[in-house]
Amino acid sequence: MKVLLFLRALIFTFFFFPLATLVLSAVGAFSYQLTGNRKIIDRCANWWARSVIFFLGIRLITKGRENIPTSGCLFLFNHTSFFDIFVMVQNVYGIRFGAKAEFFSIPVFRLALKAGGVLPIARKNREKAIKVLRDSEERARQGERFALSPEGGRNHEEKLLPFKAGPFIFAIQAGVPVVPVVIKGAHSAWSKGSFFPCIKACHEEIIVEYLPSVSTTSYTVETRGDLSRRVRESMLPYFN
Repeated sequence: MKVLLFLRALIFTFFFFPLATLVLSAVGAFSYQLTGNRKIIDRCANWWARSVIFFLGIRLITKGRENIPTSGCLFLFNHTSFFDIFVMVQNVYGIRFGAKAEFFSIPVFRLALKAGGVLPIARKNREKAIKVLRDSEERARQGERFALSPEGGRNHEEKLLPFKAGPFIFAIQAGVPVVPVVIKGAHSAWSKGSFFPCIKACHEEIIVEYLPSVSTTSYTVETRGDLSRRVRESMLPYFN
């Protein structure tokens, strides 16, 4: 069994994933250049996520679908794995993520990221990161749904790191609700620092739960810490 799991991981890492990413990125980026519409790139992103989850035999359990807004909001999720992105892209059509600015240097893929409205977050340059979020506030007000990691990056463990201020300032100034998202099991399936995914079991289980949204209308930039604590306290019981 271990040999088969390793073989599957090899095929995924060196063939399936690069090919699926290249083809769907090219199709999505090309369609956006032609039409200026994100409908096809969003569909490609959804197929990309579904194909990864299917190929690796992930059992995805989604809870709290009724808490997913249909208009502008900010999803804040605990981040331990690349699978966090896949499960949310499958669940929420047209979601816009923040991604490491370094990803925007990858040929073809960078065109898809730009076409898909992904935010380039320069983690080592706070001023640039804040500007990217500030420039995206109107998009959120117009109904786009964004997703950011309040921890600022992937964690080595399935627990919450201290939250950064940027996502909360973004939500407050955009005037959109915050939706806390708890993801469990993704770390086991593909942890940070692991080159190959899903080599421990044939079918890994990932649970993603969307918690009730938190309105930001009563908060200001000065009281962002109160909003951060409220969101964190809603997520903490899942990590005890």
